[in-house]
Amino acid sequence: MNTREEAVKGILDFLQSDKRSLLLTGTHQYEKHRLIMHILKEYISDRSKVLFRANYMQNIGSFFDEHSKDFKTGIGYKLGIHTLYFDSIKKTSWNNTGMEYDFAILYPLDNVLKSKQRIEILDDLFETRTINKLFLVSWTDNLSYDYSELKDYYDQHVVFDVLEENLEYHQRLDI
Repeated sequence: MNTREEAVKGILDFLQSDKRSLLLTGTHQYEKHRLIMHILKEYISDRSKVLFRANYMQNIGSFFDEHSKDFKTGIGYKLGIHTLYFDSIKKTSWNNTGMEYDFAILYPLDNVLKSKQRIEILDDLFETRTINKLFLVSWTDNLSYDYSELKDYYDQHVVFDVLEENLEYHQRLDI
């Protein structure tokens, strides 16, 4: 059914596994990245470093309802006991972020799927940097997206739909 409860279970199972990367899709557009951050904050008891790679640095404030805040690369922000760093899919932003992280979140994946630099963006996370667990998170699940093109980049797929929480919204997005 792809509920919040099932998504939490899938993410927790992933975190406890030997798998390296998870693809999170579904109709819950604005909650998928927040769900991961909540789980990291609430369920990971050891201090960790988290990289959040966004489509544009200017969008980060809106992703976290901090519209007036100007997030910077290379600066650590608190996420409970964890430290959160930001960069974007623009290569120039990568110079200020570290090379080793416990977790990385790439959101929204949609822009990467459309990018001519898709392989370079993904390889930076998967090959260049040392990251223990990676989350590839979609914003929308457009029918034109072929996630099988990313099959070499994820080990597990979890779907988080808004069906249970907002049926009308889910039906609008579920094409």
